[in-house]
This record gives sequence, C-alpha cells and structure tokens, in this order.
Amino acid sequence: MNQKQKAYIYLLITTSAWGSLYVAGKFVVESIPAFTLLFIRYAIGAAILYFVYKRGEVQKIEKKDLKYFFAIGAIGYFSGIGLQLAAIQYCDASLASLINSTNPVVIILVAIPVLKERATLHKVIAVAITMAGAGIIIGNIEGKSAMFGVILSLGAVITWSIASVLVRLVSKKYDSLTITLYGMSTAVVLAFPVSTYELIKNHIGWSVVTPSLIAAILYIGIVCTSLALFLWNKALSLVDAATCSLFYPVQPMVSTLLGVLFLGEIITVNFIIGGIFIIAGILYSILTDMDKSSKIGQRNAEQEP
Repeated sequence: MNQKQKAYIYLLITTSAWGSLYVAGKFVVESIPAFTLLFIRYAIGAAILYFVYKRGEVQKIEKKDLKYFFAIGAIGYFSGIGLQLAAIQYCDASLASLINSTNPVVIILVAIPVLKERATLHKVIAVAITMAGAGIIIGNIEGKSAMFGVILSLGAVITWSIASVLVRLVSKKYDSLTITLYGMSTAVVLAFPVSTYELIKNHIGWSVVTPSLIAAILYIGIVCTSLALFLWNKALSLVDAATCSLFYPVQPMVSTLLGVLFLGEIITVNFIIGGIFIIAGILYSILTDMDKSSKIGQRNAEQEP
C-alpha cells in the first residue's frame, strides 16, 4: 500500500467519524446540554492528544500571537462547535451536517476581506452553487424548531469559517497539533462555566448517566475527536490540503445514512436536490483550486534554471 492509498483510508475514516458525530451527538444532547457535551468532548480529546504526542512537540506560543490562538479557540472551537451541537437539539442530524459541510465554500467568503484574497470567477461560481443548494433546503423547512436549528447551524458555519481563516494565518508559524491543542484547551476553559450553568439550570444530575450515554460520549471524545484529528493530520502529511478537502462530502453522506437508519429521519426531495448542489459547489471550489495550484507549480518549475 503506497502513501496516497494510506492517506485515502485515513481520510475516509476521519470524514466518516465526523459524519457519525452528528448522530451520536443528537443521542447525547437528549440527556445533557450542548455545551456540557462540548466541555466533556474537548476535555477528553485534548488530554488524549496531549499525552499521545510527546510533550516536547507542542510549540510554545509567542506573546504577540496569543490573541490569535484565543480567537481560534473562542470563535471556532467554543462558539462554532457549541452552536453545531446546539443545532442538533432542534433539527435533524443529517440537515445540520449538510449545512455545516458548506464550510470550505464559506471560508472563501471570509478569506476575501480578512486575507485580502481575490474574488475570482471560480470562487463566485462555487459560492453561488453552494448557496443555491442551501436555499433549496432551507426554503422547504417547516416548523420554528427546525428553522432555529438551521439558524444555529449557519452560525456554526460562519464562526468556524472565521476561525479557519485565522488558522491559515498562524499555521505559517505553528504546526497543526499546537493549534488544535490550544484551540481545544481554550474551549474547555470557556465551556466549563457555561456547562455548570446548564447543569444547574436544567437540574441535571447523575441519574441521566447510563452505560449507553457514557459509550456515546467516549465515542465522540475518542473516535470523533482525538482519532479523527490524528488521522486528518497524518493524511495532511501524505497528500496536499486540497486533496484532503475532496473528502468533505463524505461527512454529510454518512450522517444522512446513519440518521435514516438510527434516528428514523426522513429525507425529502428538496434535501436531495439541495445536497447535490452543495456537494457540487464544494467539489467545484476544491477542484478549481487544485487546478490553479497545479498550473502555478508547473509554471514555477518551467522558470527554474
């Protein structure tokens, strides 16, 4: 098995795990609130990643860069993932997953003003296709509860996209393990008081804890967080980021399948059509970016003496 084949297996496991997170998360948030799950998930994930890797591999952060790491943790890991988990309390796991899969395209919109990237025709087309798909799905949603879940999912997409752009800035100086650990640690600190408030307000005690709940939480913390991030980073070390991004559509496909099988969710025609548009927009964005990078690399190679 060559390096690319290994990377593809890592990516399939990773994106499938992220897809299953929505279904496992929907089961958990029926017993404990979203930010409590967020706190437990990242406490488990950060601890495992910290002790699996050698402590010396975690870089020290320069003082001037602390603000970026706090923003990544607060906006992305805390707000973005918190909203994502809160969304599945109100709408189907498959719907929340599909909306959140638009992240690669929404990042384009955020990167234009923040990183001063150009709004090329390819980017405009990708955004238009993806947003059209989201519009088809959202326009067919009935009920205030489901619509509120969609709004929370959109908030999760926007906040995570902002954090992703900030990650691009700091990744020039720091490795992905360091960024991930600091992001998770920030989220754990911010989520602790919110989790405490949730538990007190909802009068949640140890009576809600069952073997199946513990199993689901451990699955989310170990498989969907620690293992998935580890394999994602391994894949990034073997193939380029654009190739890794091609596997994003696997996430909503897995969550939709599991949602139907285990949660009895119903898939509408609008959901299928909108999903096709969203996945097409994501793939168009990634493939055109890969083509552009390939041409730049070829041009640079031709200019070498």
